[in-house]
Amino acid sequence: MSHLRSLYFGGALEAISQKTLKAFQEHRPSEIIWNITSRCNLKCRHCYADCDLNTLPQELSHTEALNLLDQMAEAGVPLLFVTGGEPMTRPDFWDLLARAQTHGIRVVLSTNAILIDEAAADRLVDYDVDYVATSLYGPPAFHDEYVGVPGSWAKTTSAVKRLQKRGVKVGIKTTVTTSTLPYFYEVWQTAKDLGCGLLYACDLVETGRAGSAAFATAGRESRISQAEWRELADFMIDDILKDPHHGMEYDIGALPSIAIYAQRKLQKLGIDVKKGVDRMQIKSACPVGKGLMGINAEGGILPCSFVQDLTVGNVRELGIRGGADKLFEIGRTPVEGTCGPCEAAELCRGCRVKAWHDGNLMGGDRTCILA
Repeated sequence: MSHLRSLYFGGALEAISQKTLKAFQEHRPSEIIWNITSRCNLKCRHCYADCDLNTLPQELSHTEALNLLDQMAEAGVPLLFVTGGEPMTRPDFWDLLARAQTHGIRVVLSTNAILIDEAAADRLVDYDVDYVATSLYGPPAFHDEYVGVPGSWAKTTSAVKRLQKRGVKVGIKTTVTTSTLPYFYEVWQTAKDLGCGLLYACDLVETGRAGSAAFATAGRESRISQAEWRELADFMIDDILKDPHHGMEYDIGALPSIAIYAQRKLQKLGIDVKKGVDRMQIKSACPVGKGLMGINAEGGILPCSFVQDLTVGNVRELGIRGGADKLFEIGRTPVEGTCGPCEAAELCRGCRVKAWHDGNLMGGDRTCILA
């Protein structure tokens, strides 16, 4: 995850960014992404977890989930992303939010927002959820076809307005593929029109449904080129430079090299990039092994949530602190392959998930956009 504006200039995310950086420096998890359920009411083409309406057989029980939140509090986790599947389909969803609130854990809810009616919006405020991330992939007809459920775009955008009215901040997420790329700028404009302060653009990770051979004949998703990503990066950087300390934040997923691309472009323009470089020297652009912890619905501890079956153990045996120790070992391991000799190797570290897909978790990232 690379927050381009706050990385180099500061901004609205600076305070929480400093908290997560401090947690990492103190050998604590800096942020946890918890897929609390595999159940989902959508059928997105690119879903990295291949979610449907079924519950996985070993999903953490109600008691186990509450205990896990207690462990997060004891470990001093500053930021928890609650996601799925669709997290609001889990029967004890509100109980989990209540326990997080009791501990003062800051929760960011990642949801398709379809289940956020007026009452649910009120409850989210009551449980101190002040940030919600939701997804759009294009205009209404395309979006609905892409997620497999008619009327989804209208329900999601209505929920965004509902949350905004209550003072809840909303970020818009999108996955950039050859199918969605033509609509990227329309999604960007919709995010601006809705008053959202963040656009999360994620490179396609070919796992789950996006990596399933079963979808190959039905228009399997594919990744855009490095040149196309550079064009998007130029657009985002130019937009940031219009007002470096305000405006839209751009969060880029599964493409850590974009942070180095931005660094080099800003340097050529004579802009001081020391703030961002200093931060990446501590906590690299790819957060695998650098404080990030993923937890899947069955308690598996993940270096990255984009691969739900790559685990270093289970919270049932290791707990939060034991899992963190395992992940920090990865963070101390040098990168290899094409990433190894790169002068930005320890600032970026490449996308570890893509390297793992090529057979070596510490190998080269073939999707690097650096020219």
